[in-house]
Amino acid sequence: MAQGGSSTEHMERRFAVVRWSEGEDFGNLSDIKTDAIRGYDDAKMDQDGNPISTYSAVIEWPHGRKQRGGWPHYRGIVIFVSATRFETIRKLNSLLKEEEPAELTKRVSVAPPKYGDDSDASIVMDTQSLQVKKSKPPIRTDPAEEFLKQYGQSQPSSDCQNNLTKTVDELKQEIKDLKAENAKLKDIVLQDVPGLLLSLRTIIDSATPNKSRMEPTTPSLALPGSSQSRASSPSATSLSHPRSMLSSSAAASPSLTVPQSSKVEIHPGSGVMVEKLAWAYALNANSATVFVRHLLTAVFPVEILLVSNLCGNKRGGGEARVPLDKNKLDAIYSATLERWPGTQLSIIGSTINAKITELRSKSKNVAV
Repeated sequence: MAQGGSSTEHMERRFAVVRWSEGEDFGNLSDIKTDAIRGYDDAKMDQDGNPISTYSAVIEWPHGRKQRGGWPHYRGIVIFVSATRFETIRKLNSLLKEEEPAELTKRVSVAPPKYGDDSDASIVMDTQSLQVKKSKPPIRTDPAEEFLKQYGQSQPSSDCQNNLTKTVDELKQEIKDLKAENAKLKDIVLQDVPGLLLSLRTIIDSATPNKSRMEPTTPSLALPGSSQSRASSPSATSLSHPRSMLSSSAAASPSLTVPQSSKVEIHPGSGVMVEKLAWAYALNANSATVFVRHLLTAVFPVEILLVSNLCGNKRGGGEARVPLDKNKLDAIYSATLERWPGTQLSIIGSTINAKITELRSKSKNVAV
């Protein structure tokens, strides 16, 4: 008996009850297999099958006919897991029963009044009062008084003056707060702009590794008002060569480093960080594929992408490729599904491979 109990206790819990947080079934409950839960972790559930804390995950939504690229994925909350479908169905029925609205109570019926003199008298009194109400003439008002009430100019009361004074004081305080906020924003811009410019230069150089070798050396920057600045031609100004200014400023101050505050995590809990500027470019994408292409080059260096692919397999007669880091790939998948719910996983994978192929083609052209 002990052996049988231990085997039952260690049975794989393959069925779950989830509540959808996105998609067409938002707020509804469903019973699914735990295989449909992306990255399912049984350690987050206790022995009874209940979550130790709120367990939110990306879940496959098997609804209707399966599409060519697979079913869409939406985020949901895992409510219960079990080794048998019987337990999950029973849990689902109990949850649905708890969420049913309370039955409407039936109004107590009132017995009709007895026939007699009292009832007849009350009916007669009600009829008479109704007749009196109907025969009462309407109250007529003076049109001149109504016109004065509607369009006449009345003197503002003391309450109105107090409200106006209060509104002026609030506006003055709001203007003061806005000035203080503008001053803070100005300080932030002056502190973070050099780091952001250096980050932009790093992204551009990493996207075109061999192009920097062919560019001519740019002269150092001249301070405004100096003799060198006055002698320079208009083609050598900062407006004509923004990238030359950026590279020379970076070379002039090698100790300049990107602050840690300029990085942002692409998905909570993943630990995968990218530059704020690269993250802003990705968020500005108008489709899921463009979002994935921006994130891929922001997360992985170009030199890693040129020798890798999604699964690390060998295509055609070429050499075997190195698989990309699984943790970073999961972060890209999770960030894409959170930004663009319902995106098929196959589309994300094909977009990654297409971007890698494009980078290799560009690298070969530059080398030639």
